[in-house]
Amino acid sequence: MGKRKNSTTTIMVMLFLLIFSLPALALTRENERRETLRINAMELKEIDIISTEKPKQITIVLDERSVHFGFNKSEVGPEFNDLLSNLKVFVEENDYVVMIVGHTDSIGSNKYNFGLSERRAESAKRRLLELGLSPERILGIEGRGEEEPIATNETAEGRAQNRRVEFILKEKDGTTITTKGI
Repeated sequence: MGKRKNSTTTIMVMLFLLIFSLPALALTRENERRETLRINAMELKEIDIISTEKPKQITIVLDERSVHFGFNKSEVGPEFNDLLSNLKVFVEENDYVVMIVGHTDSIGSNKYNFGLSERRAESAKRRLLELGLSPERILGIEGRGEEEPIATNETAEGRAQNRRVEFILKEKDGTTITTKGI
């Protein structure tokens, strides 16, 4: 009987702590969102960052509207040089460093998709270096496979959106490099 009471008490305390910690967790998530700006690469030229309001992190997405990866393809072609040149200038002018993250749709095995997403990130990195971005500005590359879809994988259009590369830009001083997954 004593063990059951202790178990019930433990569960009640855990529920109490969980209920009262939810608002703090929501505030933390809200602060993270406030400090992160997510944009499509097509909008890059339209961004005007005021130094006092500079976000700590920006995620720039290259998707089917900007850099399209065909099914099972990983190369970023020269037709996207203008877009990536704009990204390079943006990174340099705003003193950011960049983490390059590749993604895939859900067709294929998890193992294959992780490799494909990594090859996409590597291709984007190579292209940025060819365009003159300093290697010190690149934190690294990462392949996340099909794990973080931004659209349904049930349609051809959704799968095309999921075949993308994201550039996570962070302040160069390194004090804010705390994003999950890096």
